[in-house]
Amino acid sequence: MDNLLTIGMKSKTITGMDDVMDCLKKALFDEKLHEKDILVISSKVVAVTQGKVRDARSKREFEKLVESEADEMLGGETVILTKKNNIFIPWAGIDRSNVPEGKAVLWPDEPFETAYNLLQQLKKEFKLKKLGVIISDSICMPLRRGVTAIALGYAGFEGVKDLRGKKDLYNKELKVSQQNMADMIAAAAHLVMGESTESMPFAIVRGAKVEYTARRPDPSEPIITQSRCLFGPLYKK
Repeated sequence: MDNLLTIGMKSKTITGMDDVMDCLKKALFDEKLHEKDILVISSKVVAVTQGKVRDARSKREFEKLVESEADEMLGGETVILTKKNNIFIPWAGIDRSNVPEGKAVLWPDEPFETAYNLLQQLKKEFKLKKLGVIISDSICMPLRRGVTAIALGYAGFEGVKDLRGKKDLYNKELKVSQQNMADMIAAAAHLVMGESTESMPFAIVRGAKVEYTARRPDPSEPIITQSRCLFGPLYKK
């Protein structure tokens, strides 16, 4: 398939009493998974079903929650910038949208392992050999207005495509180029999953040119150290 197809799937409001796999089966009742599909799942759905909902009834209670969840606090007043899981993210990824008043949802635990476990169940349920799973969340980019999306965890495919050593159109060797396939696919899915009342916590991305794998995912695969990061000079620990 040469064209990329993104299909959003609606769901009821998911609570801590629900199971992600059961919700996925219901969402996939009409739109079946195909070989080489990639299923993108909102991190909030995963977190809620993991019981990662906390009280945040006041500004101070919310700030204390951020402090406890962040690996590093970087400052800010209106928005508190933090680092968590080696990702720069506001409020340690904690979200107060689309949850009851006075509540907040944390990031899910072990997103790579969770994606892998869901992958195994989905491959068995739908009798598939090649499939990908991404757990995604929205994220802001430096000096860019609005949000895009990032893969907090993924399984079933190589998340980073290494282009080093290949040639460009003018036969020049690429020295540093790598493509974060997982993040780009998460962003494509985010176009239909949305941010407000869409009620589409799941999406299928069909036609992505990735390398599928049966190996257990490596959470360090998409990570780059500060010394090698292009934005490293802006970050002072």
